[in-house]
Amino acid sequence: MDVTCKRCQKPIPASDINLDSNIAKCANCNAVFDFRDQLSVGQAIARGTVESPKGIELQSTMDGLEIVRRWYSPKVLALLVFCIFWDGFMVVWFSIAIAQQQWAMALFGTIHGAIGVGITYLVVCGFVNRTYIRISFNDISIRHQPLPWPGKKRVPVGDIKQVFCKSKGHHNKNSTSYTYEVHYLDSADKENKLLPGLEKPEQALYIEQEIEKTLGIVDVAVGGELPRG
Repeated sequence: MDVTCKRCQKPIPASDINLDSNIAKCANCNAVFDFRDQLSVGQAIARGTVESPKGIELQSTMDGLEIVRRWYSPKVLALLVFCIFWDGFMVVWFSIAIAQQQWAMALFGTIHGAIGVGITYLVVCGFVNRTYIRISFNDISIRHQPLPWPGKKRVPVGDIKQVFCKSKGHHNKNSTSYTYEVHYLDSADKENKLLPGLEKPEQALYIEQEIEKTLGIVDVAVGGELPRG
């Protein structure tokens, strides 16, 4: 691996490269910079340990490890407030429509009522659901319980060549928010999504770390991945 200074383009000696933090210092111009973008895809890298984030627990199993992620977060409370307002409005809407026998009004409200049901289900899931990521030497399985939720899957270990994380931007008129995803490369170097919808980068990075540790996968650089300090 050759690292060059981003400011003056001089080569950086190994003594001025910190592989734990991925930071290099140039003795020629005193620039200090992150050199991860100079790593070749597929090249092994040394990265710091990600501590267990809040809401994630590890459980040992007979044949490996299980990562349990609790869905609840402060965002669930904010959604609960919105849900109460929305559902309360729809109750009033349908009460008026039925009392006055305004069936067109009731029919118009069915779409918004269905939205309210969906939001209510999401809020309940946010309070009670957990994601279980079971890592064995045969496969990785993902399930969401106790309430049904899409995303259940099982991936044979032989299909997993590398694990990495990505961020996903969600744009609206006034702002941009991000969620984080765990991906893997299969034996044909095809990128596949393993687990989406994580609220914080450390959650995704910690899951990646524990999968790699359990399966003995050497961490290598993948283009576009979420950096880990």
